Amino acid sequence: MSDFPSTVVDDDGNVHHLLKQPLGRGGQGVVLRTRSPHIAVKLIGAVEDAPAAPEARSAQKLWGQLTKAPGIALSPDAQRHSALRRRLEDVRALPLPRLHLAQPLSMLRDHVGYTMRLLTGMVPMRTLIAEPGTSKLGEFYQSSGGLGRRLELLANTAGLLARLHAVPLVYADVSPNNVFISETAEASEVWLIDLDNLDYLSANAPGIFTPGFGAPEVVTGRAGVSTLSDSYSFAVLAFWVLTQQHPFLGDYVEEGGWDDDGGEDREQLAFRGELPWIEDTADDSNRTNKGIARHLVLSKPIRELFQRTFEAGRKDRVERPSMAEWAEALRRAADRVVSCRSCGSSFDVTAGSCQFCTASPRASFIHMQVNRWDPELDDAAGASAVSTRAVWHKMLDVTKDSVVLRHVIEPVLADAEDAPVLRVRVLKSGIAIEALANHEIHVVLGGRMQRLGAELKLPLPKAGNEAFLHFGPLDRPHRMAVLRLYSEGT
Repeated sequence: MSDFPSTVVDDDGNVHHLLKQPLGRGGQGVVLRTRSPHIAVKLIGAVEDAPAAPEARSAQKLWGQLTKAPGIALSPDAQRHSALRRRLEDVRALPLPRLHLAQPLSMLRDHVGYTMRLLTGMVPMRTLIAEPGTSKLGEFYQSSGGLGRRLELLANTAGLLARLHAVPLVYADVSPNNVFISETAEASEVWLIDLDNLDYLSANAPGIFTPGFGAPEVVTGRAGVSTLSDSYSFAVLAFWVLTQQHPFLGDYVEEGGWDDDGGEDREQLAFRGELPWIEDTADDSNRTNKGIARHLVLSKPIRELFQRTFEAGRKDRVERPSMAEWAEALRRAADRVVSCRSCGSSFDVTAGSCQFCTASPRASFIHMQVNRWDPELDDAAGASAVSTRAVWHKMLDVTKDSVVLRHVIEPVLADAEDAPVLRVRVLKSGIAIEALANHEIHVVLGGRMQRLGAELKLPLPKAGNEAFLHFGPLDRPHRMAVLRLYSEGT
């Protein structure tokens, strides 16, 4: 093993000066920044494990593997270099939709690796996970965006993977080092890097994974990567980001290194799917109270997806939810989040009040309830043009601008973009709404209807003076929404 080189040269003769601190390591190598903020380099080879203290627990060891990569085998390997070149040529030929993918740029000359384009202001999703043993976990959680930002970023990640799977392509190595997010808490961009593992779904797909995130069938070699192994890896990532606890590093795994009966490392047993997860409904032998209390951050639908993945899906991959299911559940959860005016935390509106601070005030927000509208229904016959059940709920913040995405106003297929369609601003004496896309939107207020063009200012939608929005031509079935203000004390 050797240290990282200080410079590398690509096929075009460009010299790239490498920064020593790696962005992270994955299943096949290490990604490093360069002096250019737009370019990163992936070096492929046998990565040296970061040394761990003898007393280090599994969570600390796994964290060290994700964050520290002191060296990589850099001996010339013509066969591996040639294979990588063919792999990157194949990736460039894939029918990739217009997605946030950091595509490879050029091969390296004297090392096995390549350059990739990297957006400025992006950091690994690992930054949303506190280092094991962090004393002020709540403060870290809030300062890194809280529950709302985590749900939004995970929903965007799930949507991105769902669109890849619809091609169908397999990403293969989902991990907190390969998913990049906006560095600022106010933004929610998500990009996938490390695309040399991207491939069609096939029986011959290689078994690539980052330690701690691989699906059991991939870790044990029973099967190669698939869309369902992607789903499993994503679930591990999502649970750790939301709860600050790895789903399989419970007290049983952490309290001892080796299984007394089989003589096998408990961590490896857990990663191979041979131990229960920490919230298993049928086996509590690996429980732990570490991390954020689950009831504070996991809605019932999301908890059920984790159960399907880590219980029945741990042994049978066809039992796992798809990425499209994950995307919808996370979008619904993110849209139900409101902010606490006292501590700034975000929480699910159904909790009623903030559960993260002693003041525990009720939230102020605008509830956007979305129903189906069918103009062909005959009101005279007792039918209503408005569906009896809401199809979506979106909470709009009263302290900052809110952006409504496409999934709120119409169904979004797995291979479609979930783009912004509406912006809502809360003013001192009302609200301002603005269309952001080419969607037909009609506003109804006080019995008067007008089509939304430029920004339109309306009174505060208090009870009895609600605003109604129709999303689509009025002579066809579409979704419509009612906006109603809820404030402290109401």
